[in-house]
Amino acid sequence: MRIRARWALGAVTAIGLGAVVSGPLPGGTARAQETDAALTYTCRFPSGTSQQVGVRVRGTFPAAGTAGEPVRPGRVTASVTVPKAALPEVTALGGASVVGTVKLGVTVTQNAKPARTSWPGLTTAATPVSEDADLVLDASGDVPPVTPAGTGDLTFTAGDLALEIGPPDAKGHASAKPLAVACAPAGDRAPALATVRVSAGGTRAPEAARAPKTAPGETPPECGTMPAPTDDWLPGCVYLSGFSNVKKLHGAAQLNDPEFAEPALTNVLYMITDTGASVRQRFVTPLRSRSTFLTFDLMPTTATMEMTQRPVGPGKDYGTFEAVSDMQTGIQSVTAHMRMSIRLFDVRVDGTPLDVGPRCRTATDADITLKGTMTSILEGGTLEGTFAIPAFRGCGAGEDLDPLFSGTVAGAGNLLRVSLGSTCIPFAEISCPPVLPKPRHSAAPQA
Repeated sequence: MRIRARWALGAVTAIGLGAVVSGPLPGGTARAQETDAALTYTCRFPSGTSQQVGVRVRGTFPAAGTAGEPVRPGRVTASVTVPKAALPEVTALGGASVVGTVKLGVTVTQNAKPARTSWPGLTTAATPVSEDADLVLDASGDVPPVTPAGTGDLTFTAGDLALEIGPPDAKGHASAKPLAVACAPAGDRAPALATVRVSAGGTRAPEAARAPKTAPGETPPECGTMPAPTDDWLPGCVYLSGFSNVKKLHGAAQLNDPEFAEPALTNVLYMITDTGASVRQRFVTPLRSRSTFLTFDLMPTTATMEMTQRPVGPGKDYGTFEAVSDMQTGIQSVTAHMRMSIRLFDVRVDGTPLDVGPRCRTATDADITLKGTMTSILEGGTLEGTFAIPAFRGCGAGEDLDPLFSGTVAGAGNLLRVSLGSTCIPFAEISCPPVLPKPRHSAAPQA
């Protein structure tokens, strides 16, 4: 099998595990553990000389995780101490200060099976350069999650490190020709950063909701702008979150992940009916998320998935929620229906881009029906159902990757569980601004 095809298989596996993409710390209800590791690296500078460089890695990891769900480390800081002996190469760049980036290689091992990944994009602030003291660069950034395929301790170990530094330009970035330094851990034993206990998991209570990254106390300007067919419909908006499983790959991940991008808002129209309520909905923007997944016989793969809503039929609504109230208890039985087109792009395998082309998407729309019960659809709740992922078409540039994506990901019986927040009614200032709910892990209540 050619290398590109092997990359593609890794990408397919990763996307399948993500289904709707990346999840939060499975340790959201578990204690976190702090990492503070003092490491020594041997670094080769452009002049050809080698120097011993101290590196301190600090960060937060979950204490425990669940098989098939993403394990997300917290923000990581790598403090690199460039010794005074290497400063002539730094000062030769010019400027009184430098900025830079650090890429830290990481090996993730579970059940004696290692997989390589990396933490790129750790960046430094402008740091003054002194001629008579070591240069300490603090590079910080968010790092991608990984998804363990099974149970057993998940150990993160530091690997090679790449440092690029240079005088800041007008935008505060490193100059066009930075100083590139390649480093490897000194000694025979790779330094461990953290170990996360991964179990089969079980039922967990939903976590507390949180507001999206909008201005505090403000309702999004797009809220309630969906045109109503008649005056009987009440405009509003809501956020939803959730998890999706891919049956073929036994994995799960998060929908509308706020750690990757601003969550997609859902505009709604609400009308009281003789039997309960009727709701029409449409996402303001496509749902996008990004994550890294590991299946330990393959390379780590990072990808972005975009889900674009389609009308449920020609000339029809984009999404519907029908709520039927029990006349004795008042509890509403809710059925939701929507169609989504799924596109994959910006795929990287072991840090190397895999060109899937601009039109790698499902050949037909995914038809999704969800059901559940709740006190009131305006107050929110949980819905779930199974759906089929259609075959993919248009994947690959110069090489047909459709069979790999379709054979590894497409298929029926994929569970989707969605949590609805309270509906914000902007003109009446009810439940505004809308809040993004935490995904619920346990099954949705059914009638």
